[in-house]
Amino acid sequence: MRIEFHTLYWDNIPKEQLSAHMKVMDHFGIPINYHQENVNHGLWMDRVFQQSDSDIIVIFDVDCVPINKKKMMDCITYVMKNKSFLGLAMVANHIHPKSHIYAGGVFYVVDRGCWEKLGRPSFTETRRGDTTEEFTYRAEEAGVRYRCLFPTTFEREPVEGIWPLAGYGYYGIGTTYDDTVYHLFQSRIGNNMDLFIKRCNEIVEGTFDNSTHINARTYEYQGKIVP
Repeated sequence: MRIEFHTLYWDNIPKEQLSAHMKVMDHFGIPINYHQENVNHGLWMDRVFQQSDSDIIVIFDVDCVPINKKKMMDCITYVMKNKSFLGLAMVANHIHPKSHIYAGGVFYVVDRGCWEKLGRPSFTETRRGDTTEEFTYRAEEAGVRYRCLFPTTFEREPVEGIWPLAGYGYYGIGTTYDDTVYHLFQSRIGNNMDLFIKRCNEIVEGTFDNSTHINARTYEYQGKIVP
């Protein structure tokens, strides 16, 4: 099985953030292809899938890194065996019905045959979904099973308030998903970028610990929740 890894970054990404991302990928021996383009993320993904002839395509956002290589490989193995796809559990809280959990393309593992079976849908935004959400809708309508990694902890409240994950819980700045990947979110904000660099260094050093982070499944969250 041929596997490709890809990451998109715009030219306004701080060099320190990109360097931290590369450091983690080098640490885990992941042969990732970096693409510097100022282009819509979904359109870029469309082109990657159209041009690739690999069996499995893996997407990592430039503010998302693996925590545990074995667990990351378990995700890839699941997709291989089931000819399916896997992503991070997300909800587009700005699009009706604001409760549809979909496999977000931040850490995204897709079997090319599954993408072709579902009609090669675009990964761009649609009237009913955010980036990659249409692919999840297509799978649900066709009865294709897929997997999501769900948040276990997060570190900070986003500027507009914490994001509800339908009836599951919440996610925010510095979210850990099933102890498999760490996603910063809102990396454009300076102090968040500093947080990302710190966590990347901890992953490489083997000292990453989210035991003091906020429980993503709490019933007791007292902060601001996005309307």
